[in-house]
Amino acid sequence: MSQMPLDFRDDKNGRGRRNESYASRHRLFFALCPSEAIEQQAAAIADDYRRAFSLSGRPRLTTLHVSIIWVGDYPKLPEDVVFAARQAGATVESAPIAMTFDRIMRFPQARALVLCGEGGWKPLTRVHVQLGVGMHNAGLRHNISRDFTPHMTLLYDRKTVPPTSLDTPVSWTASEFLLIHSVLGKTEHRIIDRWPLLG
Repeated sequence: MSQMPLDFRDDKNGRGRRNESYASRHRLFFALCPSEAIEQQAAAIADDYRRAFSLSGRPRLTTLHVSIIWVGDYPKLPEDVVFAARQAGATVESAPIAMTFDRIMRFPQARALVLCGEGGWKPLTRVHVQLGVGMHNAGLRHNISRDFTPHMTLLYDRKTVPPTSLDTPVSWTASEFLLIHSVLGKTEHRIIDRWPLLG
């Protein structure tokens, strides 16, 4: 996910913890993915911040997402884990989720510049819990967090930047969620499965 030598794992609180090597190169997680128009809006915000604060991190245009719950990191992606995660995904019942990010801030633990906000937080938290329960029932760790914080990571950078309210919030309605395989150290996401949010 990060192009830096160290990887920052989206852990239970969604804010990342540092993994000192790429021994576990394959990550599996559930997420929302924005539309192309929203990706472009987020990338423009990231570019503005890069220029304003002389940041060196590159915007993650091709892998922008909102993590719902982390499944695990593995040296090689296990087929049984993928099967169990798909079982968990099929248990979710939710209407489409109206997401709104109206702030930009830095998560110091992960050195990540992120978009965040309250819009969509409650329904997405319910999906987070549903997936955690489904994962537990399918034989996986539940990974449910009391500190779940929906956010979209724009880039990674060592510099500190001040939190700011956005003049124009980043808003869209998520009509599906996805199971994603990420190859760590590369800006590469592979969609394994997807489920509609129908209500």
